[in-house]
Amino acid sequence: MKPVNAINTQGTSNYTHLKRHNAIEAGRINAFAMLVNGDPLEEVLKEIIASLESATCGLKCSINLIDSTGFVLSPFVSPSLPLLLLDALKNQKVIPPSTTCAFAIANRSLTVSEDITLDPHWHNMRNIAVTCGIRSCWSQPIISPNGEVLGTFTMYFPTCGSPEQDDIDSLLYESQIVSIILERANNIKQLEETNAELERRVEERTEELTNANRMLKKALEQRNEVQTQLVEQENMAALGTMMSSLTHEINTPTGVAITAISYLRNILSKTTKSFEKEQLRRSQLATFLSKTEESVDIIERNLFRSTQLIKTFKQLSLDQHSQEVRKINLMSYVNEVLLTLKPRLKRSNQQFCFDIDPDLEVYSNPGALSQLLINLIMNSVQHAFTINQMGHIFFKIRVDLTIPGHPMLKVIYRDNGCGMSEHTIENLYKPFFTSARQNGGSGLGMHICYDIVVKVLAGHIDCKSKIGKGVEFTVTFPVSLDNPEFDSF
Repeated sequence: MKPVNAINTQGTSNYTHLKRHNAIEAGRINAFAMLVNGDPLEEVLKEIIASLESATCGLKCSINLIDSTGFVLSPFVSPSLPLLLLDALKNQKVIPPSTTCAFAIANRSLTVSEDITLDPHWHNMRNIAVTCGIRSCWSQPIISPNGEVLGTFTMYFPTCGSPEQDDIDSLLYESQIVSIILERANNIKQLEETNAELERRVEERTEELTNANRMLKKALEQRNEVQTQLVEQENMAALGTMMSSLTHEINTPTGVAITAISYLRNILSKTTKSFEKEQLRRSQLATFLSKTEESVDIIERNLFRSTQLIKTFKQLSLDQHSQEVRKINLMSYVNEVLLTLKPRLKRSNQQFCFDIDPDLEVYSNPGALSQLLINLIMNSVQHAFTINQMGHIFFKIRVDLTIPGHPMLKVIYRDNGCGMSEHTIENLYKPFFTSARQNGGSGLGMHICYDIVVKVLAGHIDCKSKIGKGVEFTVTFPVSLDNPEFDSF
C-alpha cells in the first residue's frame, strides 16, 4: 500500500486512467438536484457512485463514514460491493490504521493499494477480496470545509493498478463533492432536529399555557363567583342597614302616636265616667274635645311621617335592585340616602354640606346613584377619618349642558380626611384592594363604584388626592331632563 506521493504511475493496470464522459457530470447534477428536493442522503450518494461506475468498466465504489466516536469506519453507501466484502469492511479501526482507508484518514491524503494480494494490510481480508474479484484499492479521505475528516471515498478495481494525476484530481474532486453533500445533509439534519426540538418545546409551552389558561380561567370564574357573592353581601348589608335605619326612624313617630293614643284613651275614660255618673260639666266636655283634637292631630302627623318613611325606604330598597330609570329630585334623594345611613354614621362625627339646587330633577338610575353615594360616603367614614375626628363631607351636583342635547350630571364629592398615596390611587378601583383589611375592609367598595359609573351609568369617575389633603371624586354621566325613556341605560 502506498500513499499517493509514492505511487508508481507506470503501473500495468488497464484502469490507470478514469474515463470521463457526460454520465459523470449528469450524475453530479442529478445528485445535487436530489439533495435540493430532499431525497434521502443514501440515494443522493448512490447517484454519484452510479455515474462513476457506469463510466469505468469493473469499477466498484464505496463511501465510508467515521462513527460518532471518531475511531471506527464503516461503509455507508456501497451499492455494488458484494455483501461478503461489505461485512469484512465494517467497523475498521482508524487508530492504529490497519487498512487502506484507515491510512488515508491517518495521512489525510489519497492512499493506494496497487495489488491487494501483496499488501500486508489486506492480510485478514485478502482471500475475501480475491473471492469478490477485487485486486486494487484507491482511498481518498473526505474532508469537510472546516477540516474535519468525515470518512473516505474508495474505489475498488478488478485488476492491479495505480492512478495517474488526472485520476487523482478526479478522485479528489469527487470526495469534495461528497463532502459538500454530507455537510449540507448534516446541516439539514441539524436544522430538522432543531425545528423538531423547537416544535416539541412549542407544543410543551402551548400545553403549559393551555393548562395555565385553564387554571386561570377557573381561578377567574371562582374569583368572579366570590366577587359576586361579596357584592351581594354588600347589597344585603346595605339593605340590612336600611332596615335598621327604618326601624330607628319609625320608632320615634310611632312612639309619639302610641303615647298620644294612650293619653287620648285616658281622658276618654275619665270623660266617660263623668258622663255615666251624670257629672259631666260643660268645661270638662270642652277640655275633652280640645285634647282629643290635639291628640288626633299628633297621631295623624306621626302616622303620616311613618307612612312617608316606609314609602321612602321601600323606594330606596326597590332602587337597590332595579335598573329602571325614573325622575329624581337630587336634593331629596341625597337626604334619603343619608337617612338610610344613620345607623352606620351614628358613631362617626362627620358633618355633611350640600351645594345642590333643591329644584334640580333629572331622569336617571336611582339605584345606581344611591349605591354610588353610599359607597363614597362609607369609604370616607372607614378610611379618611380617625375615631371621633370631626370631618366634613361635601356634595356639589350640577347639570352640565356644554354639549347641546346631551346633558351630563356632574357630581363632585369631597372630604377633608387623611388623603391617599399615589399607589393607593393607582390601585383604587381594583377588586379586593384595600388599605383597611385589618378593619374588615373587603376592597370592593370603590370597585363597585367604578362598575356603577362606567358600566351602569355609562360615565366616568376621576379621583384626586394627596396625603393629608383629603380626597375629591368627580363623577360625570349622562342624564335626561325631560324624557323618562332615556336610552343610555
